[in-house]
Amino acid sequence: MAHPHTGQLLARFARPTTAEPTRIAILSDIHLATDATGTWKVFHRTERHLRAAVSAVNDRAFDGVVVAGDLTRNGTPPEFDLFDELADLEPPAVAVPGNHDFPTTFDEHESLPVRTFEDRYTPDGLPFHVQFGDLDVFGLDSHAATPGSPAETWDGRIDSEQLMWLDEALSAADPDTSIVVVHHNLPATGDLYERYRAELPVEGSVPGFTNPEPLVKLLVQHDVSLVVTGHLHFPAVERADGVTELTVPAVSSFPHALVALESDPRGTTARLVPLTDGAGMVESIAHGWEKDRVLLSAAQLATLPLVEDDVLE
Repeated sequence: MAHPHTGQLLARFARPTTAEPTRIAILSDIHLATDATGTWKVFHRTERHLRAAVSAVNDRAFDGVVVAGDLTRNGTPPEFDLFDELADLEPPAVAVPGNHDFPTTFDEHESLPVRTFEDRYTPDGLPFHVQFGDLDVFGLDSHAATPGSPAETWDGRIDSEQLMWLDEALSAADPDTSIVVVHHNLPATGDLYERYRAELPVEGSVPGFTNPEPLVKLLVQHDVSLVVTGHLHFPAVERADGVTELTVPAVSSFPHALVALESDPRGTTARLVPLTDGAGMVESIAHGWEKDRVLLSAAQLATLPLVEDDVLE
């Protein structure tokens, strides 16, 4: 029997470190659609790409799975029902919401209630702390919606209650094994996107983070080893203010990949695991060649590995 593809080296980090080898899979921006076609997110292939992601996870020995937001195209109950039907993952899995997953005031469709998302995809509501192997994973909700009120924007935010929770949770954790997962990107990666976009023949922007400063301050204070985000659809590693942010690519759009994080006493390796073949890549690029984030993914892939720290051998 052939061994599964180990993936392309994305980055090698000095931290996190774990006493025992630990492997987690990170998926993001699946944008699962039930009745859409086309666009740079290749909506008519999202079911196929999710099936490929499930197979890639189940064919490998992962201790856990994290979905970093945007499970669905529009956050409707049928889309989440289809996600649950297809996401037959063997390792334990958790998810944080993306900007497309929760209700907004400008939606004209039914949305899955916040509490239902929490019941399905978190251990005990948002925010959450789970342990996969020797890694501590802290999940945050950066969507502006609350159980009683839809959001008025797709911009990210972290409210004061979550910040208080995170401060207390990180105080009791080992920073060398701690990973914080949130959908929206921190300022350094947002700046990287803007620098790239200024050089590309495209227009438009993506929802940002309205109040990142208190969160960044907490991450620095607690010396968190790694922050994982999604949202921008292209792979990136940015370091600023003492924070290392790994932005994982999308399942839905080019390059159609998940990230395998492998931690041990020497450090952590991040690898891109492909979820489609050459024909799928060609179709994806054909649908999205004018879209900024498709071009950015290609630019980033040309420079892999993005970071290669010195690690213990």
